[in-house]
Amino acid sequence: MRGLVLPASPLTGGGVTWRSWHEGDAESLAFGWNEPEVRRWASVPADAGSEKARDWIAGSSQRLKKATAIDLAVLDHRGTVVGEVGLSNFDYSRRAALIGWWLAKQARGRGIATQAVRLLVAWSLEPALGLDSVLARIHPENDRSLVLAERAGFRVLSVQHGGEVI
Repeated sequence: MRGLVLPASPLTGGGVTWRSWHEGDAESLAFGWNEPEVRRWASVPADAGSEKARDWIAGSSQRLKKATAIDLAVLDHRGTVVGEVGLSNFDYSRRAALIGWWLAKQARGRGIATQAVRLLVAWSLEPALGLDSVLARIHPENDRSLVLAERAGFRVLSVQHGGEVI
């Protein structure tokens, strides 16, 4: 694969939008990275400050070019960045990828993450990206993500050694 391409404009549906991260989003990203629940379940940098967030955002174009990850900001109906959704661990021979997400505390419980995940999965299965499957790897104690995955249409395929639900 020669790199990943995002839609020309942000995708919107159900009061949720996802788009590429912008340099001006660094404070929102750092804030999210530092929330205890996000740190508990998501892979975030140990040094999760604004400078690290700016560096990470700047690297997103390289991750797209190298076809290693798609990292997207999730915005609520007011246009406020409230989380992230993305794809990684692309397996091009199987046409599959892993999806991940996190949402800031103030945005949880309103269906925002579920809608963002649904939008990304639907887009991922279209010809532009051409995946046949999208998988979510979730720790079995992460009840919120397990419920979200079910609401977004995922089903359990297996429980891995170490307890991760796929």
